[in-house]
Amino acid sequence: MIGGLPRQDRGPWFEVAGHPVNAPLALVAGCILSMLLTTAALAFSHNWEGLLGFSSAAVLQKGEVWRVVSYALWNPPSISLALDMLMLWWFGRELEGFFGRAVFLKLCAGVVLAPALAGLLTGLFLPVQWSGLPGTFALFVAFATMAPGVVLLFGVTAKWTALIFLGLQVLSCVAGHAWSQLVHSLVSAGFAFGYIRFQQGRWSMPEIKIPVRRPQFRVLEPVPAQKVSTQLLREEFDEADALELIDPLLEKIGKSGMASLTAAERAQLELAREALIRKGSSRR
Repeated sequence: MIGGLPRQDRGPWFEVAGHPVNAPLALVAGCILSMLLTTAALAFSHNWEGLLGFSSAAVLQKGEVWRVVSYALWNPPSISLALDMLMLWWFGRELEGFFGRAVFLKLCAGVVLAPALAGLLTGLFLPVQWSGLPGTFALFVAFATMAPGVVLLFGVTAKWTALIFLGLQVLSCVAGHAWSQLVHSLVSAGFAFGYIRFQQGRWSMPEIKIPVRRPQFRVLEPVPAQKVSTQLLREEFDEADALELIDPLLEKIGKSGMASLTAAERAQLELAREALIRKGSSRR
């Protein structure tokens, strides 16, 4: 499955005390560390959430750009956080094993950044804010995009499971007027779907085509083979005929360069040149 991956994408990311650590496990360890620090901050009544959480107003009006990333560091202990870390480890292993570590890490970075950027655009009309471990459901969407036919619980495939859970999230956000969470859920899931499609080669990045004016070549009328083979090689070949043949070729060279001549036109040019040389030498 990973035979085509670069060498640096194979095997564990690094080792700790002789134990291999892959990228999903390292990210889970980082989440556990953030949970412990968040617990300590809450225990000592430090309002770090007000400093780290994402807020479109704080970024746009106060320039607190670190919130685009730092919101992922505020993780109070909860059962939902444990389930999020389980999804990160479980589905992260499958994604890293199939696409490689570099693609998986870019996916995780995009899941963090894409909702924040969308939140800034939404913040121009409606203030949004959130905090906590982002986009672990988006990893499941990425897995379902990679392997839509895999059967999960109760015989339901991964594709339909992802659609059902996403629909429940949307309904829950609409019912609770949780517009910030709605933006986050839709954008993170949409990014995961699009990124995996791109990695599968089913989607491509849009290209901006700039019109370039190309030089137009004038099509020369072909010279009859009999005229080239007989008239140009005869000593009594008329100089006017040579000029008639060589002028269009010189005009094409002047506009488009020597490389624009075809093999037949090069032969015609050479024969006409030789005929003119012979005429010139005979006059001396």
